[in-house]
Amino acid sequence: MTKSIENALSLATENRERSIRILSELVRIPSLTGEEGDAQKYLGQLLENTGATVIMEEPDVEAIFESFPKVAQYPTHWQHDLILPYADLPTYEGLQSSGLEPALNYTGRPNVVGVFKGNGGGRSLILNGHIDTVTIEPTHEWTRDPFGAEIEDGRMYGRGTSDMKGGLLAGIMAMIYLREAGADIDGDVTVESVVNEEHAGNGTLDLVRRGFTADGAIVLEPTNNKVAVSHPGGLYWQVTVPGRPRSPGARWQGQKLDGVSAIEKLPAVISGLLKLETKFNATASDDPMEKGRAVFSLVIGTVSGGHYETVTASETVLRGGAYFSPVMGDIGEVMAAMTQAIDEVNAADDFLSENPARLEFLHHDDSTRQSPQIPLAVALSNALQERGESGDIVPGPFACDCRHLVNQGGIPSVIFGPGTIAQAHKPDEHIEIEEYLACIEHLIAFVGSWCNETSDRSFEDAAKEALPV
Repeated sequence: MTKSIENALSLATENRERSIRILSELVRIPSLTGEEGDAQKYLGQLLENTGATVIMEEPDVEAIFESFPKVAQYPTHWQHDLILPYADLPTYEGLQSSGLEPALNYTGRPNVVGVFKGNGGGRSLILNGHIDTVTIEPTHEWTRDPFGAEIEDGRMYGRGTSDMKGGLLAGIMAMIYLREAGADIDGDVTVESVVNEEHAGNGTLDLVRRGFTADGAIVLEPTNNKVAVSHPGGLYWQVTVPGRPRSPGARWQGQKLDGVSAIEKLPAVISGLLKLETKFNATASDDPMEKGRAVFSLVIGTVSGGHYETVTASETVLRGGAYFSPVMGDIGEVMAAMTQAIDEVNAADDFLSENPARLEFLHHDDSTRQSPQIPLAVALSNALQERGESGDIVPGPFACDCRHLVNQGGIPSVIFGPGTIAQAHKPDEHIEIEEYLACIEHLIAFVGSWCNETSDRSFEDAAKEALPV
């Protein structure tokens, strides 16, 4: 380790209160999905003050759909989340025809990119994180101000602390201390603060489309500072089940049933979905990184329907999500299997065969599968071990923007950051401050090693190793 890197580590240690203060300032700026603008301005100024070349551009929705039609998503906003269902794939034309573009767009929601140019000759690196957070609802379950950044017993509380302002800022603070220490860094480092990761992923996808690339990328999502090299795919879905509304006096026409409640048909639909889950999980994964884990996890989250106690329900809507292992194949295959399961339910029921239940998707994520031996993961693991950490390389437990960097960008990538996914999306979200501060120092040490070495093989070879095995 060079003296300048040691100096940067010393600065990080000496400026712990500064690092905490800046994180608290960021947490106090609400940045719910759709309202990321103020927080992005703050980070843009912070990066500019650090000496980065700053680029702020709004994602181009039409261009995203044109470049990546299989994974592009509709823009989302926390007040309007998941309101544009699709049976096959979302399309730009579908967004235009919906009349919802005034609400679902990226006006005032730019990505922020800070480029730190190196001396030349070293490996390049992307530090990627999302600035948007989910809603603070249900607000009555918070015992602290969701945007108060209150500190108690070594924890900072607030929306986005773990998911993922802590990780994003750890990357930025690492670059601040490296710059202030005058550290010699050969490779370029690009910091990406992206919008609309929640329920879309279009922020990172647009940066891939625009050509931002590197020899490796770290997605700073919460992993308790563990190195993850893969993650499951995910789906949000809904099934609309029809009925025929009739009052008790009209439910039967003589001996013939006429009134059918959509609620009566839910058991068959639920059973069909659960049978699919059982079928998927009957075969164990052959991937050692997935050992002991179910390959498909179906969540039935909400059900709504009916409007009056004395009339059969004309419609019910079942909503849920699903995660699936990278070994299950393409996201399109999983979506097709779910569609077939509902088709089979419809075919087996006299009423549904003529009035079919309708499966639609609200969002889909492709999975990411990489070898744990990609150079980036090994290098980060080694750097952590040198700092007295375990350096374990693990599978990622949640879908995130890593998929776009790997699958669409061909960039070998890992997921690594402070905080825990167990705190994401919940009241009283918090982060362990020591974990956040430790991550800053881990990243300083890693940037100093990774970016000051030249790759012993081409970027294309490294990218190939990142593709599914």
